Amino acid sequence: MKKKNELEINKDFSTVIYFLGLIHGISKSYIPMLILSSTLKSLTPLVNIIIPKFIIDELINQRRMEVFITLVITIIIGNFLLSLFDKWLDTIIYIKNKEILDEINLLIGKKIMNMDFEKIEDPEVLNLKEKALYPINTQYAIERIISETVKVITNIITIISLVVVISTLDLYIILIILCIIGLNSFIYKKSQKVELGLYKVLIPLNRTSEYFDSIIKDFSMAKDIRLYDISPLIMEKYKEYNEASLYEFGKVFKTIWKYNGLSKINLQVQMLIIYAYMTYKVFVKSIGIGSFTMYVASAVNFSNTVLEFSTNFISLRQMCKLLETYIEFEQIKSINNSGHKKIEDIKEFNIEFKNVSFKYPRSDDYILRNISIVIKNGEKLSVVGLNGAGKTTFIKLLTRLYEPTQGEILLNGVNINEYNYEEYMKLLAVVFQDFKLMAFSIKENVALDNCEFSKDEEIEKVLKNVGLEKDILKLPSGINTHIYKTFEEGGIEFSGGQSQKLAISRAIFKNSPIVILDEPTAALDPIAEADIYSKFNELIGGKTVIYISHRLSSCKFCDKIAVFHKGEIIQYGTHKELVGVVGSQYESMYMAQAQYYV
Repeated sequence: MKKKNELEINKDFSTVIYFLGLIHGISKSYIPMLILSSTLKSLTPLVNIIIPKFIIDELINQRRMEVFITLVITIIIGNFLLSLFDKWLDTIIYIKNKEILDEINLLIGKKIMNMDFEKIEDPEVLNLKEKALYPINTQYAIERIISETVKVITNIITIISLVVVISTLDLYIILIILCIIGLNSFIYKKSQKVELGLYKVLIPLNRTSEYFDSIIKDFSMAKDIRLYDISPLIMEKYKEYNEASLYEFGKVFKTIWKYNGLSKINLQVQMLIIYAYMTYKVFVKSIGIGSFTMYVASAVNFSNTVLEFSTNFISLRQMCKLLETYIEFEQIKSINNSGHKKIEDIKEFNIEFKNVSFKYPRSDDYILRNISIVIKNGEKLSVVGLNGAGKTTFIKLLTRLYEPTQGEILLNGVNINEYNYEEYMKLLAVVFQDFKLMAFSIKENVALDNCEFSKDEEIEKVLKNVGLEKDILKLPSGINTHIYKTFEEGGIEFSGGQSQKLAISRAIFKNSPIVILDEPTAALDPIAEADIYSKFNELIGGKTVIYISHRLSSCKFCDKIAVFHKGEIIQYGTHKELVGVVGSQYESMYMAQAQYYV
């Protein structure tokens, strides 16, 4: 048991060191300021314990006015200067805290954005992320680990100073105080353990609460809620959640209240012993009245500081326990960033899927089976098939969002994972069906990270080519108009068709040699989709293009067509070749949709 406790303390210490190292990396001056602030805070009680002893002795004994005035001025100026510097440091530390927490939030955001996509969809990683962020967002664990560390350092300095003062009398009083504090610390630790258990129970409850809050406040669900009268069902489930959470809170706080009551009784017993012992010392003339006030104040402060140290230390360890999952989450490695091979000045890009099979993490079912296909430089490939045939998964593997379970994907004969990830991403311009526009300006949505170096004329030309020129240039701020009203009251809400054209213009503007359209026009009717694909094909020129669709609007002008069915390529060839195979899946699909494309 002792060894286990030592291991746990070492682990908590490592957690504190980890976060102090993280903080030091953000601000080099922060930790020295914390140490200075702790020292000043520990000096203040000493000034108000030692100097009053000499003031009382002077009033009782020699009554020298100049000495008395000097002592009073000393305590006033000492308190003033210590308080002034303490407040000054607290203000600087408060501002630094904001800076550090903002930077840590940025680090968390960067970690999530750069994490391998397959991990983001992994239920275990999602659960770990929730456990990691919950104490940071709801328990303010990082702020508290900083503040508790400062308090512990302050407590240690104060305890050492007070022990020196009290030891000039004797050490018996210290032993008595430590015994009672040890009992109270044991009680407090029990209380904190119960509270920590509550946090673990609240994590799944919190996820439920966040879901209910999101659907209640989500305007996009307003129509369904009203038309299907879902409100009573939501409120009933919300009521069940509230009852469950209140039950857990009630059960825990009843126990905590009992522990707190017992602790208060112990403290009163301790105060009675201190005053009785010090009064006895005065009666036997071991100490004077001045020393009585100093030793009582020292003993009371020592008791309070040791108890505070104990509670702060236990609270610090609790924060360490809560933040262990953050460190575990932070240390998840990303495979995508492991490639180092340069793209260099490659002029042609030939892609090959070589016996590729894939199943999602923690699943036994294969989504793709033994896919082998070559996409030559400049070739237009149409990937078609019914919903759930594996078309989007095919693209997710090519874009390195997932790694093949078996087989490999080659670019010019080299496994794509060997290439530098960022350079490889520059080769691809992808528009997924569930593309996202951001609440930034139209220009920023099109040019993205290159916005600062992009000319307005270039962006306007692309928007004109996709048919958005009239819609955007008529706006008062043109391409500098914000999308949505999140940041600007004059923001614009695009229609579905306009949004799709804007997403396609982003892919064109990126000017990558490989372009992929993964059903971004699925919400449009077949004729509108055929029109957009036809225009896009003209704009894209001689680049390699992959069209993904369960409709066949792109098939006529593509060089090759791959028909997917249940994770396999069941047909491959030109439109003319495939449509001539009577009774085949492609021929059946085309005949069912022919009215739109003839």
